[in-house]
Amino acid sequence: MASIRKLKKNLNYLTGELINECLAYQYFNKEADPEKVEKVLTGIIENHNDLIYRIHHCNVKGDKKKVKEYFRSIIKDCEKSISLLDQLEKKE
Repeated sequence: MASIRKLKKNLNYLTGELINECLAYQYFNKEADPEKVEKVLTGIIENHNDLIYRIHHCNVKGDKKKVKEYFRSIIKDCEKSISLLDQLEKKE
């Protein structure tokens, strides 16, 4: 990780793109369930807020290995937002 600033920028960019993807899905797929799209959007935003909170409140200080591991876990948790898009395609 180069810097917290770049991590937050990338997270904000990713969140914006995922929101755009959901809205485009709803616009182009006329039979899309609006409640399902809203649920996915809410999940993406909640995950974004949780990750930003975790970035700002790093409780691991001192040991460089633990700090790197902590921020790697945050980066890995970004994939949760991406996996939420799969819920749009599931037929229930």
